[in-house]
Amino acid sequence: MKNWIYVLLCFLTVSIQAQVGINTQTPEATLEVVGKPDDVNHFDGIIPPRITGDQLAAKIYTTSKKGAIVFVNSPPSNLSGQVINITETGLYYFDGTLWQPFEDDTLEAVVNRGNYSPKFISFIGSTVTPSRDGALGMNKNTYSMFFGNMNPNHTGTYNISYGYGALQNLTTGNSNTAIGAFSLKGLTIGDYNTFLGYASGYDFLNPNKIVTGSVNVGIGNSTLLSITSGYKNSALGQSVYKKLSTGSYNTAIGQNAGAFITTENKNVMLGAQTGAYVNGNNNVFIGTGAGHSNTVDVEETVNNRLVIHGNSNLIPQTNISAENTVDLSASWTNGLIIGDFAERWIKFNGRFQINPSHISNSNVSYTKMLVYNPNDGEIAAKNLSEIISVPQPPTTGNYILKSINGTIQWVLE
Repeated sequence: MKNWIYVLLCFLTVSIQAQVGINTQTPEATLEVVGKPDDVNHFDGIIPPRITGDQLAAKIYTTSKKGAIVFVNSPPSNLSGQVINITETGLYYFDGTLWQPFEDDTLEAVVNRGNYSPKFISFIGSTVTPSRDGALGMNKNTYSMFFGNMNPNHTGTYNISYGYGALQNLTTGNSNTAIGAFSLKGLTIGDYNTFLGYASGYDFLNPNKIVTGSVNVGIGNSTLLSITSGYKNSALGQSVYKKLSTGSYNTAIGQNAGAFITTENKNVMLGAQTGAYVNGNNNVFIGTGAGHSNTVDVEETVNNRLVIHGNSNLIPQTNISAENTVDLSASWTNGLIIGDFAERWIKFNGRFQINPSHISNSNVSYTKMLVYNPNDGEIAAKNLSEIISVPQPPTTGNYILKSINGTIQWVLE
């Protein structure tokens, strides 16, 4: 009888206090458990019910049991029903429908719930610094997106970077796109640049170089690697315009094309290794190896030149660091077709032919003809009236051509 009275008093005490304390007379919550950390013979902790996955699968929990906690010491043999998520030993809680593990949410789970994060996702490191090893995120103030280590303190808008070091020093630049490790690492205030490729727009020999130029396009590893304040340049290919720093309005396509252009403007280089050892302005070089200097390894300044040539003697190199042997037949003076935009002339270093099927028949309006100077190859026009006219010879008989009283005539022998 005394035992029953004691149990009844305990329940009355719990009901009156509405809070339960274990090893404490002053519980601070509905249930507070105080351990004995200084007693080495006392093992602190709370152990929930331990049960196997199959045992738990045999029970059907209702929503009224939401929040129940168990420790599953072996997964169920059949992952289905309320235990479908119990794939390993551990703590699980009932969410009203399924048993869920106590673990961090996967990114998929977060997305499936319609949630988002206003902060970047860091893969290595935990601080927001330009030297962190990698993060995926979007700056909510600038609308810039990155996967790498874009400067998180930038104020420029609508920038995109992908790769370690890409746009790492960005400050106020706007609408730049940098894809590839170290791509445009030194860009600070430039706008509307688009670079794609490893170290595009970045020079490892000058790692502190600052880029302020705008509206440049560089596609290919180490393309436009020396660019600083140059603008509106376009380069496609490995190491294209690799020395160009402040020049503008230059365009090149082809491996190592325009390799010696630095501060010059308005050049067009189309073809691998065009313009080797040549710098200058307003040149157009078309063809593999076309337009290089007249020497093998000495730079020359050339302006306003046109060179069209296909360098048949260049042998492709599979070694990335190797360059082809220079063929002087493709130089800016020896190319098949050369010209000068300022002096307005064009020269063919070869035979000149026209398909006769595309030549019109002359009439009385054709009063001039072209004549050739054998000394310099110059072609000029001459009036037909200045050309000696030879009469048609008779069809029969033997005649000789004579001048009679200033008139050329055929005379019978």
